[in-house]
Amino acid sequence: MINNSGDHAQTLQEFIKITTLLSKERNFDRLLTQVVSSTRLLVNAQASLVWLLDATKRHLYLETYMGGSKLARPENVQPIELYDARKQNERNIVAHAAFSGKSINIVNIYEYTGYQFDTLYRLDKILGTKTASCLTVPLIDHEGITVGVLQMLNALNKEGEVISFDDNDENLVRALGCQAAVAIENTKLFEENRYLIKALDESNRKLRQENKSLIAKMHGHYDFSRIIGNSDAIKKILGLIKKILPSDATVLILGETGTGKELVAQSIHYNSNRREKQFVVQNCAALPENLLESELFGYKKGAFSGAGADKKGLIELADGGTLFLDEIGDMPLGLQAKILRVLQEKEVRPLGGTVARRVNVRIVAATHQDLASKVKLGSFREDLFYRLTIFPVTVPPLRDRRDDIPALVKYFIDQLAQKYEKEIIGISPVVLNFLMRYRYPGNVRELRNIIERSILLADSGGHLLPEHFDEELALAVQSSENSLSLGNEKSANGKLRELLEKYESGVIRAQLARHRWNQTQAAEALGVSRRTLIDKIARYKIQTVDVADDVLL
Repeated sequence: MINNSGDHAQTLQEFIKITTLLSKERNFDRLLTQVVSSTRLLVNAQASLVWLLDATKRHLYLETYMGGSKLARPENVQPIELYDARKQNERNIVAHAAFSGKSINIVNIYEYTGYQFDTLYRLDKILGTKTASCLTVPLIDHEGITVGVLQMLNALNKEGEVISFDDNDENLVRALGCQAAVAIENTKLFEENRYLIKALDESNRKLRQENKSLIAKMHGHYDFSRIIGNSDAIKKILGLIKKILPSDATVLILGETGTGKELVAQSIHYNSNRREKQFVVQNCAALPENLLESELFGYKKGAFSGAGADKKGLIELADGGTLFLDEIGDMPLGLQAKILRVLQEKEVRPLGGTVARRVNVRIVAATHQDLASKVKLGSFREDLFYRLTIFPVTVPPLRDRRDDIPALVKYFIDQLAQKYEKEIIGISPVVLNFLMRYRYPGNVRELRNIIERSILLADSGGHLLPEHFDEELALAVQSSENSLSLGNEKSANGKLRELLEKYESGVIRAQLARHRWNQTQAAEALGVSRRTLIDKIARYKIQTVDVADDVLL
């Protein structure tokens, strides 16, 4: 051991050795053991403790204790509260060191009354020890942030007698504490990265299994039956897809969120000569830049902390098949340059690698953003934009192809009724009428969610009725139509009386629909008598519907 009056050269040599070991350790528990054992060795202390801040920055937990040859994490030691009634807990010596960032050197804790030593008293009782001198040092990283506290107990002289810690001890422990703080933070980051990489690897493994299963089910064939609709817009999309199938040209699918861009990408892949290979999907907005890069390009062992083995990227996994880059408009600029190289050179170089690998991959990209505007703003590369727009396919929003809504509704009813093992006979025409008039900001995905919710509420063997749908749906439709009729100058032609009557008619229709055409309830909601409501129904020629008997599909 190195005692307090030992040779300075030997102390310096041991200090360098310890800091080197700390910087190399990547296992969190072993690192804490190294910290307590090294500091005890450095200043010849009887015991050493490490307290670490939790994620909330409101508690200090005793992580490791070493006394003699005993290494433990005493279970009965309560965490130290940093705040007492919203005030800093300055009475506790560990909390005060964390707040002040200063070392505290006490000769004898049982004779000193300036701080609370309840935790050390309790440790002495649990472990059968007797603490006298105590050196408490904050663990401060290179950014000046306190991550915990290191305590040294009972300095020993050559004869093994308990003495006080001197200034040299304090300076050594404080210097070592700075190195320990940095090592602790780095090890936490390393373990977090390792966890993320493991989770991503597991996700990719499941994705590969799902892709293989899908290909097996398709038997090498994927028709266009999942693209529902017979509108001119759908016919145009199918015509474009069929033209692009024989080639390997890059495709850019444009359209709002929820329009079915990934479905179009799947149709391109599974009807092409690449259908036997993988269809790999990556959402460019789902990961931060560094993780997205490692996912796409892969990495070599040792490329960064946590890269324990070589890993293929998604681009290589899609070799011979198709890589679908969803939301490419959100891809960071740095990665855009690398994707451009893949498109131009047909090669990929993993992170940490020195040799590029040839790949035969077709890239299909999609975005809901206006890439041309992003190019002007400098947030999307112009050269990549032109490479992607060789063959653009625009998927229109659902509000621009309302003729497809009945077919989509029937498809979703059949699909979801089977999923939830319910027999759904049909849908009320009142509901279908409103579904036809709704604007669908969430497009086809929103329509599917609406149908799914109604099926969950409906009874097996029955119909989808207004009561199974959100009441706000009819009001949203009416509000949209009213805003168009009263707020748009082109559609507001006519006298004020006519416009108001049109508005009143729409409100009456909405309330009747909301109350399933019960005139008494609708009249109460409108604040008029039933007789007045009947007169207005006749005046505006509003046709009532018996939803119990009149159903479609």
